[in-house]
Amino acid sequence: MSQENVEVVRGMLSAFGGTQQVPAEAFAPDFIWDLSNFQGWPGRHEFTGIAEFDEFFAGWIEPYSEWTQEIVDVRDAGRDHVVATMRQRGRLRDSGSWVDLNYALLYTFREGRIQRVELYTPPEGALKAAGLRA
Repeated sequence: MSQENVEVVRGMLSAFGGTQQVPAEAFAPDFIWDLSNFQGWPGRHEFTGIAEFDEFFAGWIEPYSEWTQEIVDVRDAGRDHVVATMRQRGRLRDSGSWVDLNYALLYTFREGRIQRVELYTPPEGALKAAGLRA
């Protein structure tokens, strides 16, 4: 099942990068988007379900006139876990300034669907939490 989970994450991230819409079929209805491991995050730490994630994401990209996300690496972390290392880049509205963010996502699967996604900064935190090396 581990390689299948890796492919689910890779496919979901690729689809999301193109549409900025989460493919709902990959997620459990009550999945949790968890920002508690995002160093310095000032806001709410957990969002439940696709609707709350969509609301979070709209606020996340709102400050940018251009926004891209790149998959750096996706790897099996065993025990129904997958780690995706990511890079984002956004150009602030009405500015020439760009913001770069390197982070990792730790995915937890239950019954073949994504149950929880934890965002880590720095990315090494997700690898450590999953018992992997950078």
